[in-house]
Amino acid sequence: MTNVLQVKQVAERYNVEGSMCTEVADYNILMRYLISVIIFCHFQRPSVAAKMTIKEFVRAKAATDGRMIILVADHKTGAQAPAQVALEPEDYKLFALYSRR
Repeated sequence: MTNVLQVKQVAERYNVEGSMCTEVADYNILMRYLISVIIFCHFQRPSVAAKMTIKEFVRAKAATDGRMIILVADHKTGAQAPAQVALEPEDYKLFALYSRR
């Protein structure tokens, strides 16, 4: 089971800007945490987490409150509109770490 302490430990190990998460176990901890953030903190369907692409992540736009807005086009109700995921700066950094692998 992934917990916040494990995520913080992984983030501290790789906190150098541009570093890559090289251990499979650390990568999996990040992946489980980030999926949980999308589903439970942003009330999105699992398909949003499963189908978010690196291209969509890179295209994220900064909101006036400091959050980063990611638009995910391909998801269960994607024909209506893209899903919006508004990440806090700390979570955005973890997504960036995850995306560099």
